[in-house]
Amino acid sequence: MAGGALSWFRTGFGKLILATGFILLASSVGFYYFELDPEGSPDFFSAIWWSVVTLTTVGYGDMVPATLPGRLLGILVMVSGIGLVSTLSGNLASLLVERQAKKRKGLLEVKLSGHVIILGWNSYATRLVGRIMSVLRGADIVLVNELPQDQRDELSFKMSIDSDLEGGEKLHFVYGNPTQENVVARAKPGAARVVYILSQDGLPSKDADQQSIYSALTVRSLAPKTLIYGEVALPENREHLVRAGVNELILRGEMTSLVLGLMGANPSVWPFFQYLLGLRGEGRLAYRRLGGEERRSTWRELLLAARERDGVLPLALCQESRSFTLKDMMDEGSALDQFILELFAAAGQQASLGQQGPQVLVNPPDAQRLEGYDGVLYLGPGRAEDA
Repeated sequence: MAGGALSWFRTGFGKLILATGFILLASSVGFYYFELDPEGSPDFFSAIWWSVVTLTTVGYGDMVPATLPGRLLGILVMVSGIGLVSTLSGNLASLLVERQAKKRKGLLEVKLSGHVIILGWNSYATRLVGRIMSVLRGADIVLVNELPQDQRDELSFKMSIDSDLEGGEKLHFVYGNPTQENVVARAKPGAARVVYILSQDGLPSKDADQQSIYSALTVRSLAPKTLIYGEVALPENREHLVRAGVNELILRGEMTSLVLGLMGANPSVWPFFQYLLGLRGEGRLAYRRLGGEERRSTWRELLLAARERDGVLPLALCQESRSFTLKDMMDEGSALDQFILELFAAAGQQASLGQQGPQVLVNPPDAQRLEGYDGVLYLGPGRAEDA
């Protein structure tokens, strides 16, 4: 850190700061010695005040040197201030403009927490960004990819229009290859809410999955506990991505084939999914956490209360992702298992086995108790105009 500070002072702007500070200190000491000390004034701050006012050429006139050495000092400070302060202001403006340009190009580290990161880019990524903004309102989104500047500007403009002028401000860019650690680190994955890894367009399926694996390994090395969601182009690469640290995966085209298959039995399936997922107006599928009183009830009681109170239809109970440790696999009554745990503790080794993905119980029986569940997936109330 000390080396970084020294290198900063070697820059042109750092040298200007040092020169300004030196002139202020020297002129304050000189003014105090020539003007205030002979009068017995102990107020050194007044000397600093005079130096700042004179160096910046403000010239309030509340303090005026009366001695010849004091006036000569004033001339030197005023002449120095004309060039020094203007140069300092120009350099400061240049730094601000340069920083803004780097931010626009995605070359700066983001200063965010609880944000969403999207690694890679493909043809439907724009829709993903819009969906995240509508579901996670107020969340910042960081895009890590190698999109050209004009496409990034166009995307920001589109999100500003679609999100009431807030989307553009919530959209951030990190330019670079999403498999490179120094690039991904600028997106602060350790402080993120979730990371999405997209299958890259323009690459063969095998190469796209290979890039996704590298991206997952990079994120997991930087953020061991952050949730990672991704897609895979080839079924045989699913396990490789899981081993790389991806929590949940979607096979490209899998949902399409399933919906098309269901449509063969009944064409109403597709409009149903459109209303469910928000492809026709506002999405009906939503999630909320269970309250303390609800956790002590049954599924039937929750179902009746939700229909009567809110007009919604609960569909499934959810357990959120949890850390899975070695202790969860061990038998507390087994002396051998306890001995193994003690060995791990004595060696200072972590007993974590990773993340256990979310568990969902769809349409549970009426008598199902809700203890141990975190939330509920439900359908919002329909409208007559949707029919």
